[in-house]
Amino acid sequence: MYMKKFIIKSLLINFIILFFFNISTAQNQFNKPPSLVVGIVIEKMRYEMLLRYWDSFGENGFKKIINKGSFCTQTHHNYLITQNSVGQASIVTGTYPSYHGIISNTWYDRLKNITIECSDESKFNMINGKISMGNYTPKNILSSTIGDELKLATNDSSKVLSISLNPISAVISGGKLADYAFWFNVKDGTWITGNYYNDSLPNWVTEFNNKDFQNIYIRRNWASMHSLGNNYKKSLPDNSRFEIGFRNYRNTFPYDLSYLRNRSGNFKYLKYTPFGNTYTKDFAISSIIGEDLGKDEFTDFLTISFSASNYCGELFGPRSVEMEDIFLRLDKDIEHLISFLDNEIGIENTLIYITSDRGVSDVPEYLNYKKQNAGVFDGEKAITLLNSYLSVLHYDGEWIKSYNSKQIYFNQHLIDQSNIDLKELQTKVANFMVQFTGVANALPASTINSTNFESGINKKIQNSYHQKRSGDVMINLEPGWIEKNNHVTKSGSGYNYDTHVPLIWYGWKVTNKRIDKPVEIIDIAPTISWILKITSPNASIGNPVFDIID
Repeated sequence: MYMKKFIIKSLLINFIILFFFNISTAQNQFNKPPSLVVGIVIEKMRYEMLLRYWDSFGENGFKKIINKGSFCTQTHHNYLITQNSVGQASIVTGTYPSYHGIISNTWYDRLKNITIECSDESKFNMINGKISMGNYTPKNILSSTIGDELKLATNDSSKVLSISLNPISAVISGGKLADYAFWFNVKDGTWITGNYYNDSLPNWVTEFNNKDFQNIYIRRNWASMHSLGNNYKKSLPDNSRFEIGFRNYRNTFPYDLSYLRNRSGNFKYLKYTPFGNTYTKDFAISSIIGEDLGKDEFTDFLTISFSASNYCGELFGPRSVEMEDIFLRLDKDIEHLISFLDNEIGIENTLIYITSDRGVSDVPEYLNYKKQNAGVFDGEKAITLLNSYLSVLHYDGEWIKSYNSKQIYFNQHLIDQSNIDLKELQTKVANFMVQFTGVANALPASTINSTNFESGINKKIQNSYHQKRSGDVMINLEPGWIEKNNHVTKSGSGYNYDTHVPLIWYGWKVTNKRIDKPVEIIDIAPTISWILKITSPNASIGNPVFDIID
């Protein structure tokens, strides 16, 4: 009897120990962070493009990650100047331009009296003993990034890499403490870095460059993925008059890339084709292998920015057959990348997010054809008239030092000499600017500084405003209008077509869910910080999207 009780008691104790051991193991497994975080940014992909191309996508690319991941359907950039650098910075810092300081791709520096490129440190770059154009750095970011905080949290044991054809995307998304940012060298088609990171390339990069993939891709003809007759019905005709196309060549399929390569003398046209995205994906896969990402107990972070949609959109517009072909082929690249990650690291060990740096506006001529309000605002011409107005109002002089991305910068020295009240002048200029066709409203910096806007376009203007770097007056164009500055037209606004972007979470412990509540792009960084149990970027004001994990 005693032996029987002893056995029962022993079994009960063992059961309790085993029970709590299993709970502890399960909790440890749940608390184990992903081995690798992969941030995928598709440049100029507005949300509706996913819906427009949905039926043409394959089953294992975008459809797979949306159907099996968490899909945030109401994700927005909540600021006025939606440009590439601004979007990239907002994603990784978890805050607005008013804090991270990347207010636009370029801005005017009053003290130095020069235009600042957001990431171009100097004209020349020396890597592996060779000189290339452009030495890009993230030095102008004023706040920390996801990558920075991860490096700090693990005492540099985590690896942080960023990759893009676009050098601005590469250096901004990597942050200041990235091990490497890699971008496309237009001159010879190779991948390079800057001496901010190192004065030489890792061996695996040199080996990849020596495989000469750039010449393989540039020798191809870019023909449509499907026949034009029965497909691409969600796009304009291939011979649409609303496209620029490759200048002095053509704007209809197929495109002889060898001809364009010979004409330009470099590899720049690879950026405008789907093969540029494929080349980026190939290099990203090599980086995972070459750097052993996701292979130890420290979480690594890799950002990949696909830029072909950005470059192609500049020539063909967002409703072109070429743009649709870019996305259909990118769908295949995403499928390959996801499959590789699953085989190499395991999707259960990899956290992936996919989003966009900003949306894109339609071509104004197309909108006019569809009887919509649209146009091109010529900032240079408007500033010439403004300067004449101020010269008549006061006296002849260079009253305006610069106009850049909807921002007007005054000649502070001239104002000081004239003993003119700055606040009063800002108000006069704002009132003058709203008289131009295409200008919806204008805000003086004094109003932005003294008023706390809670919503609407004025709030977005305020979120874009940085007192040290922004102009004296900021203007907002009417819906459908884009800027013409330095003879180039640029989109980027606070309207839905420029702010509403996809946000998809996939892998690790992400639940299958559709999230329809409002989410901001600045919520990405604090979400990752929450998952990794690290400090959020130091200026982060976003909120973690808790719903993606059950």
